[in-house]
Amino acid sequence: MFTVIDIKEALALEKTLFIDVRSPSEYEDGTILGAINIPILDDSERAIIGTIYKKESKDKATVTGLNLVSHKLPNLYETIRAYSKEYDYIIIFCWRGGMRSRSVCNLLSMLDIPNIYQLKDGYKGYRRHVINYLENDILKYHFIVLHGVTGVGKTHILEELKKEDIPILNLEEMAQNSGSVFGDLVFEKKPPSQKNFESLLFHKMHSFKESYIFIESESKRIGNVQIPDHLYHHMMQKYHILIETNLENRVNVILKDYIHHLDQNHEKIKKSLDHLRKRLGNKWVDTLIQKVDEKNYSYVIEYLMKHYYDPLYKYSIEQYEYDLVIEYKYIKEAVTKLKEFIKNTLNH
Repeated sequence: MFTVIDIKEALALEKTLFIDVRSPSEYEDGTILGAINIPILDDSERAIIGTIYKKESKDKATVTGLNLVSHKLPNLYETIRAYSKEYDYIIIFCWRGGMRSRSVCNLLSMLDIPNIYQLKDGYKGYRRHVINYLENDILKYHFIVLHGVTGVGKTHILEELKKEDIPILNLEEMAQNSGSVFGDLVFEKKPPSQKNFESLLFHKMHSFKESYIFIESESKRIGNVQIPDHLYHHMMQKYHILIETNLENRVNVILKDYIHHLDQNHEKIKKSLDHLRKRLGNKWVDTLIQKVDEKNYSYVIEYLMKHYYDPLYKYSIEQYEYDLVIEYKYIKEAVTKLKEFIKNTLNH
């Protein structure tokens, strides 16, 4: 007989594999971080079962479901049996810990696969756990928000802090978008759904041992996703640090971020510039597009900084009182000062 396990117990286990037996569209909409999808029913089959359940009867829907699933069982067994040799815990879940996950667990237990568990309350219970964490448990963290105009290297500073095991949230990487008109150029993965973005936030913070987290100042919406209300409000409440550097450094930071993506996104960059005609005027947009064709990217970056990004972000930077202002020439200087800030402010 298989064991039913709740989400807190399941997340505390090591060498664990979560298997989502819901349909591909349900899995795509949101799943447990790291879970693999072995659907019992595909999307069209699930729609058929749902229609029969509503219009005819539960019994007929069950029989139809058995007929649709029966030919998949040998492959299901072989696949999960192989995983059971690699992982200590195989945790099966569906939407709310109902028939789909229970029937799979029953089958696998009957066939003597020993380390099979059913997730209590399924994905619905996991979502409840994530939402509760993002509304309540995050209150234990002190967020240290890095502010600064485009190109001051906030993301690079976060990555340097991460190398020293200092907790950071790289929200742009998690959202696969930098939140600007060129926001998706440097990211290659498919942006997450809102639910999966929230799962990433939960799992990252859940793993931190310190009481503070460094983040970059962001708007509530980043690309296709948004930071949950409670979390965003709490993030912006505590410590604010302004990062400054010279224009040459800023241009080089942007070149470093985008250099491997510029040529392959040549037409996309020009299309993005077209969207700025109302703000910059036709003459300047035409000039910038010509400079892109000439691959004079430094010119384009410097112009956009001075005439688009800096005026755009001036208000958001001025609305905060800063606990510290760091002006650096080399990024290591900024990292050192941030570590001193932790020591003097949070560890005294």
